[in-house]
Amino acid sequence: MSNDAANRTTNRIGFSDRLKKLIEANQSLTKLESLDALLPRLIELARAVTHAEAASLMLYNPERDVLEFRSSQDEVLGEKANEILKTSFELKMGEGIAGWVAMHRESVNIPDVRQDPRFYSKIDKDTGFVTRNLLCVPVLHNKELLGVIQVLNSKMRPVFESDDEAILENFANLASVAIIRSRLLETRLKQQKLDIQMEMASKIQSLFWPKMPPSESGSHIWAVSLPAGLVGGDLYDAIRLPDGQWLVYVADVSGKGIPAALVMSSLWSRIRSEARRQEEVQKLLTAVNHAMVYLLSEENFFATILLAKYQPSSGRVQMANGGHLPPFLLNADGYTDVTLPRGLPLGIMSDAAFENTEMYLKPGDSLVLMTDGVTEACNAAEDLFGQARLESFFANTDGPPWGQGLVEHMRNWCGQAEAADDLTVMEIWREPA
Repeated sequence: MSNDAANRTTNRIGFSDRLKKLIEANQSLTKLESLDALLPRLIELARAVTHAEAASLMLYNPERDVLEFRSSQDEVLGEKANEILKTSFELKMGEGIAGWVAMHRESVNIPDVRQDPRFYSKIDKDTGFVTRNLLCVPVLHNKELLGVIQVLNSKMRPVFESDDEAILENFANLASVAIIRSRLLETRLKQQKLDIQMEMASKIQSLFWPKMPPSESGSHIWAVSLPAGLVGGDLYDAIRLPDGQWLVYVADVSGKGIPAALVMSSLWSRIRSEARRQEEVQKLLTAVNHAMVYLLSEENFFATILLAKYQPSSGRVQMANGGHLPPFLLNADGYTDVTLPRGLPLGIMSDAAFENTEMYLKPGDSLVLMTDGVTEACNAAEDLFGQARLESFFANTDGPPWGQGLVEHMRNWCGQAEAADDLTVMEIWREPA
Protein backbone atom coordinates (compact mmCIF):
# COMPACT_ATOMS: atom_id res chain seq x y z
CA MET A 1 0.00 0.00 0.00
CA SER A 2 1.37 3.45 -0.95
CA ASN A 3 1.94 6.19 1.63
CA ASP A 4 -0.96 8.26 0.19
CA ALA A 5 -3.30 5.30 0.41
CA ALA A 6 -2.18 4.61 3.98
CA ASN A 7 -2.76 8.26 4.93
CA ARG A 8 -6.24 8.22 3.40
CA THR A 9 -7.07 5.03 5.31
CA THR A 10 -5.78 6.59 8.55
CA ASN A 11 -7.79 9.76 7.93
CA ARG A 12 -10.93 7.74 7.24
CA ILE A 13 -10.45 5.78 10.44
CA GLY A 14 -9.80 9.00 12.35
CA PHE A 15 -12.85 10.72 10.92
CA SER A 16 -14.99 7.63 11.58
CA ASP A 17 -13.79 7.59 15.18
CA ARG A 18 -14.67 11.27 15.65
CA LEU A 19 -18.05 10.81 13.97
CA LYS A 20 -18.72 8.08 16.50
CA LYS A 21 -17.74 10.50 19.28
CA LEU A 22 -20.09 13.07 17.79
CA ILE A 23 -22.98 10.60 17.94
CA GLU A 24 -22.05 9.71 21.52
CA ALA A 25 -21.93 13.42 22.32
CA ASN A 26 -25.45 13.87 21.00
CA GLN A 27 -26.69 11.04 23.21
CA SER A 28 -24.86 12.51 26.20
CA LEU A 29 -26.18 16.04 25.70
CA THR A 30 -29.81 14.92 25.54
CA LYS A 31 -29.53 13.62 29.11
CA LEU A 32 -28.44 16.94 30.61
CA GLU A 33 -31.17 19.35 31.66
CA SER A 34 -29.35 21.99 33.72
CA LEU A 35 -27.40 24.65 31.81
CA ASP A 36 -24.77 24.66 34.56
CA ALA A 37 -24.22 20.94 34.04
CA LEU A 38 -24.47 21.17 30.26
CA LEU A 39 -21.82 23.83 29.53
CA PRO A 40 -18.76 22.03 31.03
CA ARG A 41 -19.85 18.86 29.26
CA LEU A 42 -20.10 20.77 25.96
CA ILE A 43 -16.51 21.95 26.29
CA GLU A 44 -15.25 18.52 27.25
CA LEU A 45 -16.90 16.97 24.21
CA ALA A 46 -15.76 19.74 21.85
CA ARG A 47 -12.17 19.11 22.88
CA ALA A 48 -12.62 15.37 22.48
CA VAL A 49 -14.13 15.41 18.98
CA THR A 50 -11.41 17.76 17.65
CA HIS A 51 -8.43 16.33 19.60
CA ALA A 52 -7.56 19.79 20.93
CA GLU A 53 -5.45 20.83 23.92
CA ALA A 54 -8.07 23.28 25.09
CA ALA A 55 -11.59 24.50 24.34
CA SER A 56 -13.81 27.32 25.52
CA LEU A 57 -17.42 28.39 25.17
CA MET A 58 -18.65 31.98 25.20
CA LEU A 59 -22.35 32.74 25.31
CA TYR A 60 -23.82 35.82 23.72
CA ASN A 61 -25.53 38.32 26.02
CA PRO A 62 -27.92 40.24 23.74
CA GLU A 63 -28.78 42.83 26.40
CA ARG A 64 -25.15 43.89 26.71
CA ASP A 65 -24.08 42.85 23.18
CA VAL A 66 -21.01 41.00 24.46
CA LEU A 67 -19.64 37.47 24.59
CA GLU A 68 -19.28 36.14 28.12
CA PHE A 69 -16.95 33.25 28.98
CA ARG A 70 -19.01 30.48 30.49
CA SER A 71 -16.73 27.46 30.47
CA SER A 72 -13.27 26.44 29.35
CA GLN A 73 -11.08 23.38 29.66
CA ASP A 74 -7.47 22.67 28.93
CA GLU A 75 -5.11 19.86 29.83
CA VAL A 76 -2.18 22.19 30.54
CA LEU A 77 -3.44 24.64 33.18
CA GLY A 78 -6.56 22.83 34.34
CA GLU A 79 -9.23 24.63 36.37
CA LYS A 80 -7.03 27.67 37.00
CA ALA A 81 -7.54 29.02 33.47
CA ASN A 82 -11.28 28.38 33.64
CA GLU A 83 -11.66 30.47 36.80
CA ILE A 84 -9.61 33.34 35.36
CA LEU A 85 -11.62 33.40 32.15
CA LYS A 86 -15.04 33.26 33.81
CA THR A 87 -14.29 36.04 36.28
CA SER A 88 -12.12 38.38 34.22
CA PHE A 89 -12.97 38.29 30.53
CA GLU A 90 -15.69 39.21 28.12
CA LEU A 91 -15.44 40.23 24.49
CA LYS A 92 -17.27 42.91 22.59
CA MET A 93 -18.79 41.99 19.25
CA GLY A 94 -15.96 42.08 16.69
CA GLU A 95 -13.25 41.94 19.37
CA GLY A 96 -10.73 39.14 18.96
CA ILE A 97 -11.23 36.15 16.73
CA ALA A 98 -14.24 34.95 18.77
CA GLY A 99 -15.85 38.40 18.51
CA TRP A 100 -15.27 38.41 14.74
CA VAL A 101 -16.89 34.98 14.41
CA ALA A 102 -19.87 36.11 16.48
CA MET A 103 -20.32 39.28 14.41
CA HIS A 104 -20.01 37.57 11.01
CA ARG A 105 -21.56 34.21 11.99
CA GLU A 106 -18.74 32.45 10.12
CA SER A 107 -16.24 29.81 11.19
CA VAL A 108 -12.52 30.59 11.10
CA ASN A 109 -9.53 28.27 11.12
CA ILE A 110 -6.29 30.02 12.10
CA PRO A 111 -3.13 27.92 11.47
CA ASP A 112 -0.86 30.44 13.25
CA VAL A 113 -2.46 32.98 15.58
CA ARG A 114 0.73 35.09 15.60
CA GLN A 115 0.04 35.96 11.98
CA ASP A 116 -3.58 37.05 12.59
CA PRO A 117 -4.12 40.63 13.80
CA ARG A 118 -7.48 39.68 15.26
CA PHE A 119 -5.91 37.42 17.88
CA TYR A 120 -6.59 38.65 21.44
CA SER A 121 -3.25 37.88 23.13
CA LYS A 122 -4.24 39.25 26.57
CA ILE A 123 -5.98 35.99 27.45
CA ASP A 124 -2.78 34.00 26.94
CA LYS A 125 -0.81 36.55 28.98
CA ASP A 126 -3.20 36.39 31.91
CA THR A 127 -3.73 32.62 31.95
CA GLY A 128 -0.25 31.47 30.92
CA PHE A 129 -1.64 29.32 28.13
CA VAL A 130 0.17 29.44 24.77
CA THR A 131 -2.14 29.40 21.76
CA ARG A 132 -0.55 28.24 18.51
CA ASN A 133 -3.58 27.58 16.31
CA LEU A 134 -7.31 27.66 16.81
CA LEU A 135 -10.63 26.83 15.28
CA CYS A 136 -13.67 28.93 16.18
CA VAL A 137 -17.28 28.35 15.08
CA PRO A 138 -20.54 30.17 15.87
CA VAL A 139 -23.30 28.48 17.84
CA LEU A 140 -26.54 29.38 16.07
CA HIS A 141 -30.17 28.40 16.47
CA ASN A 142 -32.45 29.44 13.60
CA LYS A 143 -29.98 32.24 12.78
CA GLU A 144 -30.06 33.44 16.40
CA LEU A 145 -26.57 33.80 17.86
CA LEU A 146 -26.17 31.82 21.08
CA GLY A 147 -22.40 32.04 21.36
CA VAL A 148 -19.14 30.65 19.95
CA ILE A 149 -17.07 27.54 20.57
CA GLN A 150 -13.37 27.55 19.98
CA VAL A 151 -10.76 24.80 20.24
CA LEU A 152 -7.05 25.51 20.62
CA ASN A 153 -3.91 23.68 19.53
CA SER A 154 -4.52 20.50 17.56
CA LYS A 155 -2.83 17.52 19.17
CA MET A 156 -3.08 15.10 16.23
CA ARG A 157 -1.78 17.41 13.50
CA PRO A 158 0.30 20.55 13.15
CA VAL A 159 -2.89 22.55 12.54
CA PHE A 160 -6.66 22.05 12.43
CA GLU A 161 -7.86 20.94 9.01
CA SER A 162 -11.12 21.10 7.08
CA ASP A 163 -12.49 17.89 8.57
CA ASP A 164 -11.90 19.32 12.07
CA GLU A 165 -13.91 22.34 11.01
CA ALA A 166 -16.74 20.16 9.70
CA ILE A 167 -16.80 18.12 12.89
CA LEU A 168 -16.85 21.19 15.13
CA GLU A 169 -19.58 22.89 13.09
CA ASN A 170 -21.74 19.77 13.40
CA PHE A 171 -20.98 19.69 17.09
CA ALA A 172 -22.01 23.37 17.38
CA ASN A 173 -25.35 22.46 15.80
CA LEU A 174 -25.85 19.77 18.45
CA ALA A 175 -24.75 22.22 21.14
CA SER A 176 -27.27 24.86 20.01
CA VAL A 177 -30.14 22.39 20.28
CA ALA A 178 -28.91 21.27 23.70
CA ILE A 179 -28.61 24.87 24.97
CA ILE A 180 -32.10 25.82 23.74
CA ARG A 181 -33.56 22.63 25.20
CA SER A 182 -31.84 23.28 28.53
CA ARG A 183 -33.09 26.87 28.62
CA LEU A 184 -36.65 25.78 27.86
CA LEU A 185 -36.52 23.14 30.59
CA GLU A 186 -35.14 25.64 33.10
CA THR A 187 -37.77 28.19 32.10
CA ARG A 188 -40.50 25.60 32.53
CA LEU A 189 -39.10 24.58 35.92
CA LYS A 190 -38.96 28.21 37.05
CA GLN A 191 -42.54 28.70 35.86
CA GLN A 192 -43.65 25.60 37.76
CA LYS A 193 -41.95 26.89 40.92
CA LEU A 194 -43.55 30.29 40.38
CA ASP A 195 -46.97 28.67 39.91
CA ILE A 196 -46.54 26.78 43.18
CA GLN A 197 -45.45 29.96 44.97
CA MET A 198 -48.41 31.86 43.55
CA GLU A 199 -50.82 29.14 44.64
CA MET A 200 -49.34 29.27 48.13
CA ALA A 201 -49.58 33.07 48.11
CA SER A 202 -53.23 32.77 47.07
CA LYS A 203 -53.94 30.39 49.95
CA ILE A 204 -52.17 32.71 52.38
CA GLN A 205 -54.07 35.73 51.08
CA SER A 206 -57.36 33.90 51.53
CA LEU A 207 -56.59 33.79 55.26
CA PHE A 208 -56.99 37.57 55.31
CA TRP A 209 -60.64 37.34 54.26
CA PRO A 210 -62.56 37.63 57.54
CA LYS A 211 -65.52 35.78 58.88
CA MET A 212 -68.41 38.19 58.79
CA PRO A 213 -69.85 39.29 62.15
CA PRO A 214 -73.05 37.39 62.92
CA SER A 215 -76.30 39.10 62.09
CA GLU A 216 -77.78 41.00 65.01
CA SER A 217 -80.66 43.39 65.63
CA GLY A 218 -81.85 42.82 62.05
CA SER A 219 -78.51 43.96 60.57
CA HIS A 220 -76.57 41.79 58.13
CA ILE A 221 -73.26 41.96 56.28
CA TRP A 222 -71.89 40.20 53.18
CA ALA A 223 -68.65 40.62 51.21
CA VAL A 224 -66.55 38.98 48.50
CA SER A 225 -63.21 39.76 46.82
CA LEU A 226 -62.18 38.25 43.47
CA PRO A 227 -58.51 38.83 42.51
CA ALA A 228 -57.76 39.29 38.81
CA GLY A 229 -54.93 36.76 39.26
CA LEU A 230 -54.13 34.26 41.96
CA VAL A 231 -53.41 37.14 44.32
CA GLY A 232 -54.46 40.76 44.26
CA GLY A 233 -54.40 44.13 45.95
CA ASP A 234 -58.04 44.51 46.99
CA LEU A 235 -58.83 44.19 50.66
CA TYR A 236 -61.86 44.14 52.91
CA ASP A 237 -62.39 43.43 56.57
CA ALA A 238 -65.13 43.36 59.17
CA ILE A 239 -64.17 43.54 62.85
CA ARG A 240 -66.65 43.35 65.70
CA LEU A 241 -65.45 45.87 68.30
CA PRO A 242 -65.92 45.52 72.07
CA ASP A 243 -68.69 48.15 72.07
CA GLY A 244 -70.71 46.08 69.57
CA GLN A 245 -69.96 48.20 66.50
CA TRP A 246 -68.66 46.73 63.28
CA LEU A 247 -65.51 48.26 61.83
CA VAL A 248 -65.70 47.63 58.10
CA TYR A 249 -63.75 48.82 55.09
CA VAL A 250 -62.97 48.19 51.44
CA ALA A 251 -59.51 49.13 50.13
CA ASP A 252 -57.75 48.98 46.79
CA VAL A 253 -53.94 48.92 46.62
CA SER A 254 -52.44 50.25 43.39
CA GLY A 255 -50.89 47.57 41.22
CA LYS A 256 -51.53 43.86 41.05
CA GLY A 257 -49.97 40.55 41.93
CA ILE A 258 -47.49 39.75 44.70
CA PRO A 259 -46.27 43.34 45.38
CA ALA A 260 -49.82 44.63 45.81
CA ALA A 261 -50.70 41.61 47.95
CA LEU A 262 -47.75 42.28 50.26
CA VAL A 263 -48.80 45.91 50.69
CA MET A 264 -52.35 44.69 51.27
CA SER A 265 -51.21 42.44 54.13
CA SER A 266 -49.33 45.33 55.76
CA LEU A 267 -52.40 47.55 55.50
CA TRP A 268 -54.62 44.83 56.99
CA SER A 269 -52.25 44.44 59.93
CA ARG A 270 -51.97 48.20 60.53
CA ILE A 271 -55.75 48.74 60.53
CA ARG A 272 -56.25 45.86 62.93
CA SER A 273 -53.63 47.26 65.28
CA GLU A 274 -55.29 50.71 65.30
CA ALA A 275 -58.93 49.54 65.33
CA ARG A 276 -59.35 49.53 69.13
CA ARG A 277 -57.23 52.62 69.77
CA GLN A 278 -59.20 55.20 67.79
CA GLU A 279 -62.81 56.11 68.54
CA GLU A 280 -63.35 58.23 65.41
CA VAL A 281 -62.94 56.81 61.92
CA GLN A 282 -61.13 59.87 60.58
CA LYS A 283 -58.56 59.58 63.37
CA LEU A 284 -58.15 55.91 62.63
CA LEU A 285 -57.43 56.66 58.96
CA THR A 286 -55.01 59.41 59.96
CA ALA A 287 -53.06 57.01 62.17
CA VAL A 288 -53.01 54.29 59.52
CA ASN A 289 -51.92 56.71 56.81
CA HIS A 290 -49.13 58.12 58.95
CA ALA A 291 -47.81 54.60 59.63
CA MET A 292 -48.13 53.41 56.02
CA VAL A 293 -46.96 56.45 54.07
CA TYR A 294 -43.26 55.57 54.25
CA LEU A 295 -43.80 52.00 53.07
CA LEU A 296 -46.16 52.98 50.28
CA SER A 297 -44.29 56.02 48.97
CA GLU A 298 -40.95 54.24 48.87
CA GLU A 299 -42.30 51.81 46.27
CA ASN A 300 -44.65 54.30 44.59
CA PHE A 301 -47.72 52.51 45.92
CA PHE A 302 -50.89 54.04 47.29
CA ALA A 303 -54.18 52.64 48.53
CA THR A 304 -57.71 54.00 48.34
CA ILE A 305 -60.00 53.09 51.22
CA LEU A 306 -63.55 53.60 52.43
CA LEU A 307 -63.76 52.88 56.16
CA ALA A 308 -66.83 52.85 58.39
CA LYS A 309 -68.08 52.02 61.86
CA TYR A 310 -71.57 50.58 61.95
CA GLN A 311 -73.86 50.15 64.96
CA PRO A 312 -76.17 47.18 64.20
CA SER A 313 -78.81 48.12 66.78
CA SER A 314 -79.37 51.68 65.57
CA GLY A 315 -78.12 51.66 61.97
CA ARG A 316 -75.67 54.49 62.76
CA VAL A 317 -72.79 54.72 60.28
CA GLN A 318 -69.63 56.80 60.57
CA MET A 319 -67.55 56.90 57.40
CA ALA A 320 -64.22 58.37 56.26
CA ASN A 321 -62.99 58.26 52.70
CA GLY A 322 -59.39 57.98 51.53
CA GLY A 323 -59.70 58.60 47.78
CA HIS A 324 -62.15 55.73 47.27
CA LEU A 325 -65.39 55.36 45.31
CA PRO A 326 -68.43 56.56 47.27
CA PRO A 327 -70.85 53.87 48.44
CA PHE A 328 -74.41 53.36 47.21
CA LEU A 329 -77.43 53.66 49.47
CA LEU A 330 -80.26 51.40 48.26
CA ASN A 331 -83.81 50.69 49.38
CA ALA A 332 -87.22 49.94 47.91
CA ASP A 333 -87.46 53.51 46.57
CA GLY A 334 -84.24 53.27 44.50
CA TYR A 335 -80.62 54.15 44.98
CA THR A 336 -78.47 57.21 45.64
CA ASP A 337 -74.75 57.97 45.76
CA VAL A 338 -73.64 58.82 49.26
CA THR A 339 -71.84 62.16 49.14
CA LEU A 340 -68.56 62.02 51.07
CA PRO A 341 -65.47 64.22 51.26
CA ARG A 342 -63.10 62.22 49.05
CA GLY A 343 -59.83 62.71 50.90
CA LEU A 344 -56.39 61.58 49.71
CA PRO A 345 -55.45 57.93 49.19
CA LEU A 346 -53.22 56.40 51.83
CA GLY A 347 -49.51 56.80 51.14
CA ILE A 348 -49.60 60.16 49.36
CA MET A 349 -48.93 62.59 52.23
CA SER A 350 -48.03 61.83 55.83
CA ASP A 351 -50.14 64.75 57.12
CA ALA A 352 -53.21 64.05 54.98
CA ALA A 353 -56.49 64.98 56.70
CA PHE A 354 -59.69 62.91 56.63
CA GLU A 355 -63.25 63.86 57.51
CA ASN A 356 -65.97 61.96 59.30
CA THR A 357 -69.46 61.68 57.77
CA GLU A 358 -72.36 60.30 59.78
CA MET A 359 -75.63 58.79 58.55
CA TYR A 360 -78.24 56.20 59.57
CA LEU A 361 -79.50 53.11 57.78
CA LYS A 362 -83.24 52.81 58.20
CA PRO A 363 -84.96 49.40 58.16
CA GLY A 364 -84.88 48.21 54.53
CA ASP A 365 -81.78 50.29 53.67
CA SER A 366 -78.64 48.79 52.24
CA LEU A 367 -75.14 50.29 51.98
CA VAL A 368 -72.95 48.85 49.18
CA LEU A 369 -69.17 49.47 49.13
CA MET A 370 -67.04 48.38 46.16
CA THR A 371 -63.74 48.81 44.33
CA ASP A 372 -63.38 50.10 40.78
CA GLY A 373 -62.96 46.54 39.55
CA VAL A 374 -66.75 46.58 39.28
CA THR A 375 -67.16 49.48 36.87
CA GLU A 376 -63.91 48.69 35.01
CA ALA A 377 -64.73 45.04 34.32
CA CYS A 378 -64.74 44.12 30.61
CA ASN A 379 -66.49 41.53 28.50
CA ALA A 380 -65.07 39.66 25.49
CA ALA A 381 -65.83 42.64 23.24
CA GLU A 382 -63.76 44.82 25.61
CA ASP A 383 -66.82 46.86 26.61
CA LEU A 384 -66.62 48.33 30.11
CA PHE A 385 -69.32 47.37 32.58
CA GLY A 386 -69.31 51.04 33.57
CA GLN A 387 -71.36 53.26 35.81
CA ALA A 388 -74.48 53.17 33.61
CA ARG A 389 -74.81 49.37 33.77
CA LEU A 390 -74.17 49.46 37.51
CA GLU A 391 -76.96 51.97 38.07
CA SER A 392 -79.26 50.06 35.72
CA PHE A 393 -78.74 46.90 37.75
CA PHE A 394 -79.60 48.68 40.98
CA ALA A 395 -82.66 50.31 39.42
CA ASN A 396 -84.07 47.05 38.07
CA THR A 397 -83.24 44.57 40.82
CA ASP A 398 -85.01 43.84 44.07
CA GLY A 399 -83.07 43.45 47.30
CA PRO A 400 -81.48 43.42 49.72
CA PRO A 401 -78.92 42.01 49.43
CA TRP A 402 -77.97 43.64 46.13
CA GLY A 403 -74.22 42.96 46.29
CA GLN A 404 -74.31 39.21 45.75
CA GLY A 405 -76.68 39.58 42.82
CA LEU A 406 -74.45 42.30 41.37
CA VAL A 407 -71.39 40.04 41.38
CA GLU A 408 -73.31 37.18 39.74
CA HIS A 409 -74.73 39.57 37.14
CA MET A 410 -71.28 40.95 36.35
CA ARG A 411 -69.68 37.53 36.00
CA ASN A 412 -72.38 36.48 33.56
CA TRP A 413 -71.97 39.72 31.62
CA CYS A 414 -68.15 39.36 31.44
CA GLY A 415 -68.42 35.75 30.25
CA GLN A 416 -65.04 34.15 29.54
CA ALA A 417 -63.16 37.47 29.35
CA GLU A 418 -60.06 37.58 31.54
CA ALA A 419 -60.43 39.85 34.55
CA ALA A 420 -58.39 43.04 34.17
CA ASP A 421 -58.64 44.17 37.80
CA ASP A 422 -59.42 42.87 41.26
CA LEU A 423 -63.06 43.18 42.29
CA THR A 424 -64.46 43.59 45.79
CA VAL A 425 -68.03 44.22 46.98
CA MET A 426 -69.31 44.61 50.55
CA GLU A 427 -72.88 45.21 51.67
CA ILE A 428 -74.48 46.08 55.02
CA TRP A 429 -78.26 46.05 55.19
CA ARG A 430 -81.12 46.22 57.67
CA GLU A 431 -84.18 44.08 57.43
CA PRO A 432 -87.40 45.92 56.48
CA ALA A 433 -89.59 46.86 59.41
